[in-house]
Amino acid sequence: MRWKFGFLAFAAGVALIATVTSATGAQKLDPGVTAKTIHIGGTFPFSGPAALYSAIPLAERAYFLYVNAHGGVNGRKIQFTYYDDGYDPSKTVPLTQKLVEQDKVFADYGSLGTAPVLATRAYLNAKKVPQVLVATGDSYWGTDYKKYPWTIGWQPDYPGEAKIYAQFINSKIPQAKIGILYQNDAYGQNYLNAFKSGLGASGQSKIVSAQSYDVTAPSVQQQVVALKVAGANTFVLFSTPAATIQALVIATKIGWHPTEFVNNVSATETFMALATKAGGNVEGAITAGYVLDPNSAAETSKPGAVLGKHILDLYDGGKSIFDTNDMYGLASAWTMVQALKNAGNPPTRAGLMQALLSLNLKGNPWLYPGFTEKTSATDHFPVEQLVLARYHSGGPAGIGSFDPFGRVFNNTH
Repeated sequence: MRWKFGFLAFAAGVALIATVTSATGAQKLDPGVTAKTIHIGGTFPFSGPAALYSAIPLAERAYFLYVNAHGGVNGRKIQFTYYDDGYDPSKTVPLTQKLVEQDKVFADYGSLGTAPVLATRAYLNAKKVPQVLVATGDSYWGTDYKKYPWTIGWQPDYPGEAKIYAQFINSKIPQAKIGILYQNDAYGQNYLNAFKSGLGASGQSKIVSAQSYDVTAPSVQQQVVALKVAGANTFVLFSTPAATIQALVIATKIGWHPTEFVNNVSATETFMALATKAGGNVEGAITAGYVLDPNSAAETSKPGAVLGKHILDLYDGGKSIFDTNDMYGLASAWTMVQALKNAGNPPTRAGLMQALLSLNLKGNPWLYPGFTEKTSATDHFPVEQLVLARYHSGGPAGIGSFDPFGRVFNNTH
């Protein structure tokens, strides 16, 4: 399945980056760039076990369309081509090759999922095609930059997030008996290993059971029952949305009511509302966040939440429910536009990477207030702040909200 959209992005002064000229004096443009367009693309799960993430690229598209109506990136329209890979790396590879070799994209932007991004990282780096602001928080994108200099993430990394949960449990739940559900792949292992590290040698004795599941498995009932039988009173989920929702519902239905920690990528208001509707009790579930919750009483009237709803009303089909996946898409797209502003005129692939590795951005409308985006030649983690939040049902939209509490955690990786 393929969608292609053209649009303008904000015009502003940019840092000029030298361009190559031919013998006739004409500028040689990088692939995906014309006098009037910049073509970017990515792969996302519109089907399969992670299809609930489809709100993210739709919000990104909406932001680019909004930007289109307000001027453009140095007079160039952005074309955004994206494909449905079903969260299946075997599909991601040929679709990414299609983006590069047939669609001639300037950059692979925002592609979602740890396994899909890992499957295409070597190929894109060999081709020197920017693989940027990937929608996955594994630490690889920030730590492996010497080997893969054309790849960079965006969101806070999973290991840092996992360590925050571990620290909180150690300090606030001293009698915790921890049961863990984790996805049996690099994504889940990244979380699990860091969580154990965060608990420390003495804290790891609190883990009474860790159960893995395959992303294509139809049910996680066996794993959830095993965690209850092991005597866990603290449930930590390092899982993707479908398995998370199912696990929360199963826990309630078997009479297990532990303290719940839901990793960020599965902790949206919509996902929690789906779990509640299916019979789960998720009141008080804890996560760590970094984007605005447009349904939180403390944040719903903030300018970013208001602007986000306006943009999505105009350019995302007038949807009636907004959640943090929408805010994620808007915030990531905002960062991409800022980087394109500073990628040169005309933009170059090398210029885009230079811009992304010298970020010093404040005021992203959809990040948690006061959060910044900052990188350098040796720091490839754009967003490095998180705050704990607790889920409360109800709220203005009727789907609940994650309300932040406690201090802000910095440089968590």
